[in-house]
Amino acid sequence: MPDRPRPRTSAEVPAEDLVFTAVAGRRARMVSWLAYQQMAADVAGQIRYAHSGAVTLVGILQGGWITAQSLADLLPGSTVLAAVARRRDERTDGLELLAAADGLLSPGAPPPGQPLIVVDEVVDSGRTARFFLDHLAPYEAQLACLAASDTADPAPHFTAWSMSDLPALVLPWRVLRDADQTAGCLLAAGPLTTTQLDERLRDLGHDIDPDLLESHLDHLAARDRLHRDGHLWRLPGGPDGG
Repeated sequence: MPDRPRPRTSAEVPAEDLVFTAVAGRRARMVSWLAYQQMAADVAGQIRYAHSGAVTLVGILQGGWITAQSLADLLPGSTVLAAVARRRDERTDGLELLAAADGLLSPGAPPPGQPLIVVDEVVDSGRTARFFLDHLAPYEAQLACLAASDTADPAPHFTAWSMSDLPALVLPWRVLRDADQTAGCLLAAGPLTTTQLDERLRDLGHDIDPDLLESHLDHLAARDRLHRDGHLWRLPGGPDGG
């Protein structure tokens, strides 16, 4: 078995296509910390059923790396590596595998003999997953994710959710980075104050400084993604949004 996968230039993909992003106007669904833990446990259980021993989890940076770490907690003895697309002239021309040690990432390779599983948060069209699986072909890698479209190509071997109308998932560590989708979920039923939004977020397991939350809401309003009417935040064109 080779020590490192070799790049396949025939699989070149624009770097911006390697990140899952929601299409504008696509419905979104927030995932609480509890739901995330349940999804990770479901995926880990499927992996344990398929592989009796330790595996190598290769998490696609960034979200797949986080998910791989969660799966490793449930799969004792497993190895965790990060995978990142190597860029040249704004295009990808291969990938790098990295291992974490003392808080630093350095070049790494899978231990011999362990099944290799590529991990991502979401598999939508499958284009990102295909890129990484192609470049890891010498390892006969499998694919795991939290959620997938049932039309994804390739289809994941292990997933907690598979659905025909996959929403944009707002995962727990992305509630502020994906603030527009977060607001869309929380305000879908009608306008709320900042305090009420904070309460909804706490129900989902998020303790966010109110000033920081207000700052993100103001930023969305400046981009016309939210409207403010007194103390209430509304979605443009949404319920009571005018």
